[in-house]
Amino acid sequence: MNTSNRGKAFLQEFKEFVTFLQTVWGILAGISIFFPLSNVLIKVIPMKTIYEDGVFVHISPPLITAIATIVTLFVILWTFGNRRRLKFKKRLQRIRRQAWISFGVGLLSLIAYLVVYFVTYQIACESWGWSSDDPRRLLVEVLLLATYSVFFALITRAFMLLGMSEFFAPED
Repeated sequence: MNTSNRGKAFLQEFKEFVTFLQTVWGILAGISIFFPLSNVLIKVIPMKTIYEDGVFVHISPPLITAIATIVTLFVILWTFGNRRRLKFKKRLQRIRRQAWISFGVGLLSLIAYLVVYFVTYQIACESWGWSSDDPRRLLVEVLLLATYSVFFALITRAFMLLGMSEFFAPED
């Protein structure tokens, strides 16, 4: 494929992506990239440093938010890049089931985040005597980073799959 054809193919795919983002489902998927950032403003999910009566010492909450946002953006682009498999009617039910699975596992990831956060805060620090320089804290913080990022990525994936299954559904 020459450079001109690749450029045209890229522009066509980009046009499809922009058209998808302009639909209601696309808007929901596009907004979901800001979910990790919104937690900085409304602070629904606890994410404090040890100096704010939280658990984070080694990894800062803004870094966790930035990584979760990047992962979420990657999931949006990766899911859209796999849109061709949505074009078969018999696969739509399976794709919708995958959306539910992504949603459920995403919620379980949030629950895991909250459990690890509060166990670390209330038990590990106070009862087990973990100090701020304890290396086990870094492992816990990496686990918190992973579960936080997975939560947002899978919720976004669920929105994307549902939206794309509607947008790219074959005409009856």
